[in-house]
Amino acid sequence: AGVARATVNRLAPGLAVGRGAKARAAATAVRTDQAPEPLGPYSQAIRSGDTLWVSGCIGLIPGTKAFAEGGVVGEAEQVMKNMGAVLEAGGATFDDVVKTTVLVADMADFAKVNSVYEKFFSKSKPARSCFAVKELPLGALVEIECVASFAE
Repeated sequence: AGVARATVNRLAPGLAVGRGAKARAAATAVRTDQAPEPLGPYSQAIRSGDTLWVSGCIGLIPGTKAFAEGGVVGEAEQVMKNMGAVLEAGGATFDDVVKTTVLVADMADFAKVNSVYEKFFSKSKPARSCFAVKELPLGALVEIECVASFAE
């Protein structure tokens, strides 16, 4: 595809109000065109201090509203590619991930999603939660968010 573009921008000062204002003022938004655009008013990721908070990733092909082919396995593979692109834009890798949350539309797909997931976390084994939910954005079959740490 094209040249990868990633940006990291300080959040607007007006957004830092109330409790946690100091932390939000120090936060930076992460964006890359190598992952789908957010579907709403949120960032692909936020880096604050030694932590990168990656928003939920679904199996859309970047630059489109089309899901990867191959059912839940195809979507899970695309989810992880999208997450990897956001992690990279934020200066992290899968080895830096300390926590994930996996959402599936059908718990019967747990083993299929797990088979893809473990390929990306072969060295590190982050803490994880997995939930079956009634519905995911745009009818996605799987969504995964993560937290990466840069702490020494």
